[in-house]
Amino acid sequence: MRLVNDLLDASRLSSGQFTLVREMCDIVELAKEVVEQLRPVAPHHTLVIEVPDTPIIGDWDNGRFQQALGNLLDNAIKYSDEGTTVTVRILVIQGVAQISVHNQGTSIHSADIGQLFRPYVRLQPTGSHQGSGLGLYITKCIVEAHGGRLRLEPHTGEGQGTTFSFDLPLQ
Repeated sequence: MRLVNDLLDASRLSSGQFTLVREMCDIVELAKEVVEQLRPVAPHHTLVIEVPDTPIIGDWDNGRFQQALGNLLDNAIKYSDEGTTVTVRILVIQGVAQISVHNQGTSIHSADIGQLFRPYVRLQPTGSHQGSGLGLYITKCIVEAHGGRLRLEPHTGEGQGTTFSFDLPLQ
């Protein structure tokens, strides 16, 4: 079902028919819900969420952000070893909500960064990990449609894991 939905979303994105249903939503509560939904599929990972005690409200598409954050968490779990920690962090700095997902898996090589957000691209080696190569592309489009930017954070050395983050302007 997820593959079919990803293919439909990719088709909508390429044809300009991708739409958002904006409403006031709390990105803190949304992140907590997504983490709790994914706990059962990651029983051998520690999922940590570091968020403010107060809501962060914005005029965003709740369902699309669940999809985007779910994609990032799914990848973080998929590409890290059992027994490691995946951390979702949300901060507000200078009128911008900063959301990040970090895993303790293998760092992505700088030579591969240009390929990350293209549709149907999967980095090698993917081993037994299954996927369509659409998750990061769709996530990038969702974030950009909200005025944000998805990025891979740089790490200074091997074994530091991978962190994807994005900023959302607060109105």
